Amino acid sequence: MLKVAHNLKLHRIKAGLTQLELARRLGVKERVITFWETGRSQPHIEQAVDIAKILEAEPKEVFPDIFPNG
Repeated sequence: MLKVAHNLKLHRIKAGLTQLELARRLGVKERVITFWETGRSQPHIEQAVDIAKILEAEPKEVFPDIFPNG
């Protein structure tokens, strides 16, 4: 789960988004993004796909633990 947390934060920063901006685009509270980025929880698969689209990345790049084979 820590790999997911690290990759999410890295891709979010690369996309130039704050946690609050990403949260608003996903329709979740900012603390949810914080939980994901600290490894306290991880997004559901549907959310992971939406996050990857927002970050303009492949889901497997951001979430290798959730999408190990593509």
